Amino acid sequence: MRFLVLIHEDADAPDAGPPPESLIEAIGTFRDDTTLGRLLDDGGLMPPADALRLRTSNGRSSVLDEPCAEAKEVIGGFFIVESSSPDDVSRWAHEFVDLHSTHWPQASFAAEVRQIADPPVA
Repeated sequence: MRFLVLIHEDADAPDAGPPPESLIEAIGTFRDDTTLGRLLDDGGLMPPADALRLRTSNGRSSVLDEPCAEAKEVIGGFFIVESSSPDDVSRWAHEFVDLHSTHWPQASFAAEVRQIADPPVA
């Protein structure tokens, strides 16, 4: 099973600055451990002000030129994890969040874990 882990940053939180080197090293070790799941892809996202927003409604598509209205949280990054069970990927996400609590306590974010739907078999 594949899971998407979305990192929601608190838009109102003070800037925590760059992540400390100890966190970067801990995440490197964490990424190599495949006990709970295998990391397939990950990435940080550029700020919402740089985003292209498109909408479709009533059969019409349009480009939106304004940011999301009064967003309290923004998606700052993602991970795609392959795991044999939802419980294992839940533990994987907990460990990822705990690494930040330990190495970068001033960071403020939430992690959301969602299973990726597999396409129907023809």
